[in-house]
Amino acid sequence: MKELIEKALSQVEPSPDEKEKLLGLKDKILKKIDILELTEVEPKVVGSIAKGTFLSGTDIDIFLIFKKGTNLKKEGLEIARKILPDGKELYAQHPYLRGEIDGVGIDLVPCFAIDNSSESISAVDRTPFHTDWVVSNIGNLDNEIRLTKQFLKAVGAYGANSAIGGFSGYLVEILCIKYKGFLNLIKEISQWKPPVIIDKMRTPDSPIMLCDPVDKNRNVAAGVTLKGLGTAILASKSFINNPSMNFFFPEFKERKFQGNITSIILELPEGTEESILPWLQKQGRKIYKALHDFEPIAWNANIGDKGYIVIETGITKLPEIISHKGPAPWEEGAIEFLKKYPDAALNNERLEIGKKPKKRTLNEVVKNLLPSAEIVEGLCPGSKPILRVPWLD
Repeated sequence: MKELIEKALSQVEPSPDEKEKLLGLKDKILKKIDILELTEVEPKVVGSIAKGTFLSGTDIDIFLIFKKGTNLKKEGLEIARKILPDGKELYAQHPYLRGEIDGVGIDLVPCFAIDNSSESISAVDRTPFHTDWVVSNIGNLDNEIRLTKQFLKAVGAYGANSAIGGFSGYLVEILCIKYKGFLNLIKEISQWKPPVIIDKMRTPDSPIMLCDPVDKNRNVAAGVTLKGLGTAILASKSFINNPSMNFFFPEFKERKFQGNITSIILELPEGTEESILPWLQKQGRKIYKALHDFEPIAWNANIGDKGYIVIETGITKLPEIISHKGPAPWEEGAIEFLKKYPDAALNNERLEIGKKPKKRTLNEVVKNLLPSAEIVEGLCPGSKPILRVPWLD
């Protein structure tokens, strides 16, 4: 295990040349801001670059901190454009610029100055406090955090955006610090069962409950979905059972299809990939749920020139009569169900009746949900196949 972890780390940790390039570029941008002599703004490097936990290919995040009341869209972006004139304007609670210098992604994010994180107007304003907390508590765990990030990234559970529903970088850092390293954390995750209550707190139901160290009223794990948590648990169990480099640098293979493959093609709405992919995945979940009578097995969504949803089902056409399950005798609605369907039978613990399906074919169900969708039997050009888990290969 020790040799494997050392080998993985040697590939996860950025090379000295890449570190020098990133840190040099960061200093170059800060110097450019300093030359502008901007008295109304304080620049602050945040994120994994500032914490020393960045992976290869990481962007540089620099916050431009203004006093409360500043018009961030007007004044904030005006100053950001002096530093990144070709940056693209995006929005995530506050407007910000995204661009590139010397092949490295740069985010310039205007935000408000606050005295403590509880005063934050948005989550963005709280970010500098996250950076300060990690820097103060990380000790010598920087490479342990890098390993954990790469592990979760490789298995598909890294990233708090809605398209992934996984662990944010900050959450990984907190957990690694709490459990003192990669292997201890992976062993801990392998034993988790939702809900995972690390800290008791007043919050809506969430798969993981963990207080933000800089804001005790915030669940820092709120973005983790059941699927994201389940992926992390399954990967952790599998790693402990049979550790390999596949958990850090997987070689994905296509699944052997057991059922019928259907491609659904959609026109994409306007926006960035960060906003469009969650929208496309939402359509995929909606279709998967609607096809419950068609024995759905798996699905996948990807963006190309258009949006592509690939779904695998046991059947594509229903019989003339299908089973319609009702409540159990001890549940509410049992008598009402019997009154409505007097020929219903009690099969095992539930009432059940045969009914004609409203839509008999898969195409009819999809068209009913998404009238403009194009439906193709099998994989179509542009769509990506559903991949298998590579960890145990």
